[in-house]
Amino acid sequence: MKQLEKVLAAIFGKLPDLPANIRGALVKLAPYFAIVGCILSLPVILTLAGLGAIASPIVTLGGAWAASGSSALALIFAIISVVLLGLSISGLFAGREEGWRYLFYNSIAGGVYAILNADPLEAQDLIEHI
Repeated sequence: MKQLEKVLAAIFGKLPDLPANIRGALVKLAPYFAIVGCILSLPVILTLAGLGAIASPIVTLGGAWAASGSSALALIFAIISVVLLGLSISGLFAGREEGWRYLFYNSIAGGVYAILNADPLEAQDLIEHI
């Protein structure tokens, strides 16, 4: 992760800094956003776990193997996201780098999920229409 941070710092280090009042507002509001993210993610996890368990055998009988795998993948990454957000809250309230690092890891997990969940055919159609 340290190497990735160095690469990103080299890329984004040339950009101007946010104004101090905006940075201060982000620091104050970030823990509350993390709490809201955790609270709003819990019903999603329960839904994915419940509906995925009920629908998975039915969906796979219909031949939609990807759909049942997709809901399992969404469930796994939703749990990872809630855990990382939960871990970030105390660090964000204390203003420590640890909290921001967990938010960074959450963003990376979201990006990995987006890549794994991407449909290559839809991406190809999108590229052809551009």
